Amino acid sequence: MKSCLRTLGASFANSIVIPAAWLSGLATIGLLWGVIEFSPGKLTVEGRQLFLASVSIFFLAIWHLIRRKRRAKALVASINLKEGLSLDDTQLLGYPSPIFLAFDLSNKKLAQCQSATGDYQIRDFTWVTGWQCEWQRIDSRVSGGVLQIVDGAGMSVPADEIRRRFIGFSLVLTVADTSHPPLRFPMNRSVAEGWCTRCNVLFKC
Repeated sequence: MKSCLRTLGASFANSIVIPAAWLSGLATIGLLWGVIEFSPGKLTVEGRQLFLASVSIFFLAIWHLIRRKRRAKALVASINLKEGLSLDDTQLLGYPSPIFLAFDLSNKKLAQCQSATGDYQIRDFTWVTGWQCEWQRIDSRVSGGVLQIVDGAGMSVPADEIRRRFIGFSLVLTVADTSHPPLRFPMNRSVAEGWCTRCNVLFKC
């Protein structure tokens, strides 16, 4: 129960830390530009407080990401030492989530890691039976007027346009254990496609 709570807490922290870093970084840059442009004397008390808060949140977020990276690398190094493996700590599937996979291509082994608790499981590559990118497709209907020739006259008539976009990309691994749910790793499209290609190399070599 305690390890589950730690994992959930780490996952929640990861879900907010990157947006927080982006927003606080943008706010810091904007306020810093204001200070340079209009001189510090014209910055209000509220502006100074907002600047200090933005800087603090930005550096806390960066510190959290660095700490998370060090913890993940330390766990992989510990597994390599204990198990005599050569897991690659530069290619971690699922990072910065506390639950990620590390791969040893030479020994055809992978490690399921939980950086929040330090737990791990070693699997053969044959444990993974399939992999694919999944996403959500959203079709939205947009109505607008277009110029068409109707009975020899130009007139604007309603026309519907379907706009399609894709969101919620994930890399999904299916495994040989039927009681084990598929492993799902949310990520952006380019990263998901990159990992799908990498899985073709890892599991078909």
